[in-house]
Amino acid sequence: MKLILIILICTNFLFASTLKDLDITDDDFLKILHSTKKNFILDRINDLILLKKSLKNIDDDFIKLNAINDYFNEYNFSSDLKVYKKNDYWATRKEFIFKGSGDCEDFVIAKYFTLLEAGVDENKLSLLHNIRKNEYHLVLAYQEEQFSDVLILDNIEKKILPLTNRHDILVLYTLETIDLKESIDLTTDLQNLSNYKWTEIYLKSKRNYNN
Repeated sequence: MKLILIILICTNFLFASTLKDLDITDDDFLKILHSTKKNFILDRINDLILLKKSLKNIDDDFIKLNAINDYFNEYNFSSDLKVYKKNDYWATRKEFIFKGSGDCEDFVIAKYFTLLEAGVDENKLSLLHNIRKNEYHLVLAYQEEQFSDVLILDNIEKKILPLTNRHDILVLYTLETIDLKESIDLTTDLQNLSNYKWTEIYLKSKRNYNN
């Protein structure tokens, strides 16, 4: 028991992030400690720490894109209903890491903020809401410069490909952060709802981040 507590305390320091979304609280410690999957959770945390350390002195965005995309694509795809008992839930990166599974939004959110931590310019990243096989789907996009190819990071097509090669998806819109204090119709407008959920996650995750 003492060994596990020592591991958790050390993990808290090692897991420290410039982003708010990876802060580990006392409740998090208890959840890990009493989880039947605590070893898997600690392994995922350890793997992320090692990944972040391996990219610390890398200047090549494409190395970072591939490493982070490959890392999170090892997680399991599972519906919100199965993981969170909710029809639609956008998890923080920490929640996704603790669970080890999630749906497309969870993959995109985790990749986005890990890429920010790895030093990728936020202006090069965007979230694209699209339709794939008659279902709504979210992917992460990277564009190095204004007229460069748009590269797609996806949990289904695991290889990073240019958007022009992704004939299986139809892009509907790019997610944007919005003013949550404004009156917004969240009942009939999917774009408004998506932007609202993304803004909640964005603000919750980036509170301590200075670009």
